[in-house]
Amino acid sequence: MGRCEKIAIVLGGTAPHAELIKRLQNRGYYTILVDYLDNPPAKAVADFHIQASTLDREAVLNIAQEHHAKLVISACVDQANITACYVNERLGLHTPYSYEIAEKITNKGYMKKVMLQQGIPTSAFFYIDKTYDFADLDVAYPVMVKPADSNTSNGVVKAENDDELKKYLDAAIKISRNNKAIVEGYMDGQEISAYFYITKGKAHLLLTNERHSVVEGMERVIRCYSIVYPAQLTQEENEQAEEIATEIAKAFHLDNTPLFFQSVIKDGKISVIEFAPRIGGGLSYKVIEESTGFDILSASIDSYLGNEVDVCRTEPDDIYVTNVIYGRSAVLDKVTGTDELISNKVIERYVPYKSSGTEINDHFNSSSRVGAFHVKGKTMDEVQVKIKLAFEQLDILDRSGNSIMRKDLYLGSVGGVNKNLIILYCGEHIPLPSSLDYRGGLAA
Repeated sequence: MGRCEKIAIVLGGTAPHAELIKRLQNRGYYTILVDYLDNPPAKAVADFHIQASTLDREAVLNIAQEHHAKLVISACVDQANITACYVNERLGLHTPYSYEIAEKITNKGYMKKVMLQQGIPTSAFFYIDKTYDFADLDVAYPVMVKPADSNTSNGVVKAENDDELKKYLDAAIKISRNNKAIVEGYMDGQEISAYFYITKGKAHLLLTNERHSVVEGMERVIRCYSIVYPAQLTQEENEQAEEIATEIAKAFHLDNTPLFFQSVIKDGKISVIEFAPRIGGGLSYKVIEESTGFDILSASIDSYLGNEVDVCRTEPDDIYVTNVIYGRSAVLDKVTGTDELISNKVIERYVPYKSSGTEINDHFNSSSRVGAFHVKGKTMDEVQVKIKLAFEQLDILDRSGNSIMRKDLYLGSVGGVNKNLIILYCGEHIPLPSSLDYRGGLAA
């Protein structure tokens, strides 16, 4: 690489970051991907790959100094965002928000405390470390248990009694990077994610979705298998979401940045589970762009560069559904059937989350997600027919050619969630039994 080239370092080789890299290259950047994996999804498009941890801030700083980087960016990974802000500040480069804010916001204890202080609707909580006295926890079950500071939804579980709470708390504390956990009140209702861009102190709502998930097994592994865009909300609920996001931005000193929150809506009232000042994980960036015309990946680059963003969007015409495919424990070889489904216009695209040779572990949600595909249509009947057809033709194979794909987890499936238990797209909410309830962590 020549010294005259602009160098951009991208932290994390996720599928959305593959598209981020392409946009950086279109802006004239030579891209260096930093990811500890041998073959992360974004490696194929990056100009150069350095195998290192995105969590090692000093190592990334040394890489950036060595290559005279003009930009260090992570658009959709919380912990890597902290590293990016740290390195940019040390290099005297612009950051979307300070390193101090980036670090504090990833701590769910700090996040919840500030939201409650500022009157942002959220549930009451306890912030706990390994020295906690269980007798001091005066809770009304069920409650949610979460690691206070982690990169994935692993360790996010619902506890129904004292025995479960003790067990899940100990596990969450071990998972958390700061060895602390959150116990918060369980919120019943529709689970909605809302995506915004913050500019000039105001939140602009881009798109919403509704998540469909199950909790499985003795360890209650959470699996979000389907996300429907847009969520069916009233105009008042959409306006309420914008007002809440604007208050979040003010409370946490955020401006000129993407932001999304996960929430529960009941009786027209929104209660925030948690938020992140970044792009959502998975394929949300693509749905936002195709549904509304707003390129949130490019806006994220401008956020890091300090460029003003003009938020222009249109109302979505189609229903989009992101469908996550899960594998059973094995070493991944390949996913079959995607090309034919795309050529026959059954699915819009397939995006891999795991590369060939990756070990799949179905005891953890993030480790068992192999990839995701999009379908779209004018009605829910149309998209459900496409989803069913896709699951019949797709397969995940291990190194011995055996099928390891979970064929039972899709919108309307009998094995995952019975059709009669689906949250209907018309907006009527049918409560799920407790074994299927879910309140998750932010997707990475």
